[in-house]
Amino acid sequence: MKIALTLSAVIVGLLSIAAGAAKVALVPEESEFLSQFGFNDTLSIIFGIAQVLGGLFTLIPKTRFYGALLAGAGFAVSAVLILLSGNVAFAGVSLVPVILAGFISYRIFSLQERRAL
Repeated sequence: MKIALTLSAVIVGLLSIAAGAAKVALVPEESEFLSQFGFNDTLSIIFGIAQVLGGLFTLIPKTRFYGALLAGAGFAVSAVLILLSGNVAFAGVSLVPVILAGFISYRIFSLQERRAL
């Protein structure tokens, strides 16, 4: 199970860093998409920085729990925006990283609970 947790953390971390980097770099497609929902360039960059930090924290074992929560929240916001734009199929696919981040957070939390007993 430790391998699955580590592999999930690497996948979520790298996906979150990539998604955030696109927002920080103000990739035209990202900026255009987010502007439909009232995101200006500053908000897009802040959202991107949060996603990059979530990804980085997810890759570091000591901060993995909080990183997974932050990355999962970023992916959840993105999935909701994609759903609101009418792209139901892609919104469904976008929920996969949210589920993986939830798995990571749950496993780490449950392991910490067992250690506390």
